[in-house]
Amino acid sequence: MSRSGERPGVFQVSDACKRLGLRAGSIVFKGVGIGPSAPELKHLIDREILEIKDRFASPAALRSTPEIVRLHSLFRAVGVNPRRVQPACERLIQMALKRGRLAQINNLVDAYNLMSARSICSLGAHDLDKLAPPIQLRLLQGSEEFIPMGSHHEEACAVGEFAYVDSASRVICRLDVRQAEFSRITSESDRVLLIIGATTALSFSQLEVLFSQTTDLITKYCGGTVETVHFPREQ
Repeated sequence: MSRSGERPGVFQVSDACKRLGLRAGSIVFKGVGIGPSAPELKHLIDREILEIKDRFASPAALRSTPEIVRLHSLFRAVGVNPRRVQPACERLIQMALKRGRLAQINNLVDAYNLMSARSICSLGAHDLDKLAPPIQLRLLQGSEEFIPMGSHHEEACAVGEFAYVDSASRVICRLDVRQAEFSRITSESDRVLLIIGATTALSFSQLEVLFSQTTDLITKYCGGTVETVHFPREQ
């Protein structure tokens, strides 16, 4: 995938997070159209759920994968119990295993949830026009503001947790688990920052494929064009 349009100032990863073993990047889409998912996208999701059931006989089998093992170790390293605060991608796949479906939100969320389930990585989108770049994946100092999606009340974040934070010290996603209310995607969103969070459990070649497939899927079912890409190799 070509990355000639990268602007490193939009997205950054701290050295401390790199040392932990986090690999994160972003794609900025412009001119997306947010609405219901097309029947073809729903069919792709249904097919992926069947493949998930073939891959994992149980939630325990999912927890034994290198991707989840690495995520759990990272959570413990920053003082978080992964059984209490479950990684989003693990929770998503468990939903597919238990219920045989994924929640239908809109075409963008459904598309990146499909890629999250397929890759066992954390993907999340934010309205870029509501953010104050650069967005940085870093360890929290405890003074940042975080109002989780669906709430109007601030939630305390522990010092040392990793999170994505904008330049106004607002947490837009905590621990690759819970996103913020203020930057959520709506039908009015035009410029979208899609964050792809992974760990050293994925090789750079696997990440190349993930970025490419995610870009193709979103532009196909949500429209728009890619404005910038920040790939983990170049952090």
